[in-house]
Amino acid sequence: MTDEMTARALRSSWQAAEQTLYSMGGGDVGRYERAVTLVRAVFDELRETESTATLVDRWPDAGAIVAAAAERAGLGLGSLPVDQVAGAGFALRHAALREAETRRARAELIAAARAEGAEWVALHETGDPLAGFADPYGSIRLHLTSGLAIVAGVQPDPATGAVAHTLTVVGLDPLNGDLVDDDPGIADLTYSDCTSFRSGEVALRGLVEEVAAQGSCRIMDDCVVYEVW
Repeated sequence: MTDEMTARALRSSWQAAEQTLYSMGGGDVGRYERAVTLVRAVFDELRETESTATLVDRWPDAGAIVAAAAERAGLGLGSLPVDQVAGAGFALRHAALREAETRRARAELIAAARAEGAEWVALHETGDPLAGFADPYGSIRLHLTSGLAIVAGVQPDPATGAVAHTLTVVGLDPLNGDLVDDDPGIADLTYSDCTSFRSGEVALRGLVEEVAAQGSCRIMDDCVVYEVW
């Protein structure tokens, strides 16, 4: 079993190999197509690797894996470096595994919240709302009944560069948290201070619950008229 520090370094090296492999060769279309085909073949060789930890443990066999992938694809490496092809293939498989692991974790959070009779569940939360860019805040809170989720974040104000807090509503699969609608037309709000942001988030939760209860919502004055479902 590889220690976490080494595993993190390996994952970084795979990403670097992927970037380098695809940036080399300038306009050599043939080389690029060969690289893409071989990387995909390496990915296919790694399909039975079912966790990121196991993937890290397979790295010492990367050379043999690339050779088997090249034979399966019916292509030689040519001028492509073995370590870069291997790293790019491992990076691709790692991304797929991380996505699957994240999806399973979301589904488990949702199932646990439903079992507890909760109305909302936090699928993600990181950073500090008061820290600005020093520790950027981000969260995703899912309304279990409707599948509508409030996505909160921090980004630079395009006019001033100052910290701006944002709230957006998206539609997620209420069972696993997969994105199904990136703009259901509920809200896309920006706040200049944390107090207003927090108040806005509370109000937005109420709006989502209202939309879920009524099946539609019309809001005038400061907001655009929205229709949902």
